[in-house]
Amino acid sequence: MDNSEKLLNYFSLLKQRDLTGTSYLFIGNNFDLVRKIIKLANCRDDKKFYCDSCFDCRKFDEGSHPDLFLIEPKSLNITIENIRESRQFIRLRSFSANKKVIIIKEAEELGEAAANAFLKTLEEPPKNSFIAICAEKIDSLLPTVVSRCRKVFLPSNDNIADDSKVSLARRFLSGEIPDFKERAEFSSFIWTLAVVLRDKLVSGTDRNNRLLKEEHYEIIQRDFKLNTSNCIDALREIFEIYTASATINEKLALNIIKEKLL
Repeated sequence: MDNSEKLLNYFSLLKQRDLTGTSYLFIGNNFDLVRKIIKLANCRDDKKFYCDSCFDCRKFDEGSHPDLFLIEPKSLNITIENIRESRQFIRLRSFSANKKVIIIKEAEELGEAAANAFLKTLEEPPKNSFIAICAEKIDSLLPTVVSRCRKVFLPSNDNIADDSKVSLARRFLSGEIPDFKERAEFSSFIWTLAVVLRDKLVSGTDRNNRLLKEEHYEIIQRDFKLNTSNCIDALREIFEIYTASATINEKLALNIIKEKLL
């Protein structure tokens, strides 16, 4: 079972227990998975996730469901008018879906004025709503928006070329020692490894799986286990190695990092 299926299983469990939230911040670049989660939340079929054949599934796939309000930036901007229209939409009764859905794509373009106009909706959304704010990086959003959403860190889309670098970093964290043909590959690997560890620290993976116990939570996808203090120590070492990556002995550097982490 891959990480995407694990996340769908998680939302399926929420749906079964009537614990699906209303305001979510999806962090990552796998929008197709967000769409599947929305279908899962609304499909009335008793299949594992969704049937893909009912009216709701088909219309959410097409992006034309009457209970869907999609906001996308135009000219790198999401306007206050977009937000006002979505606020009016979410207050209406559902046409057929379990939940009325607002999706904000590329929420990095949500300016301060538009974001502030949306805060009231995030704080007090109707019970039959599902708000999906989608952004590639959490630090690109206003803290007031981030704090009002349940955060879901999405697994990478397999079609993204750079995912091979992340995959290599994670295999290293699982004990595999990579071999590099060129110095540039080694330098790129060290930087990716630093980003993976940074993201682990930022996302707070020690709070994983607290969803069913607490009102506020974050859903984290993780496929390796590391001690947080080890990550901090290792990051210091990794940045020093990256600075010297043009001349440092690669095998020695990898063993130093491995000793810090594994």
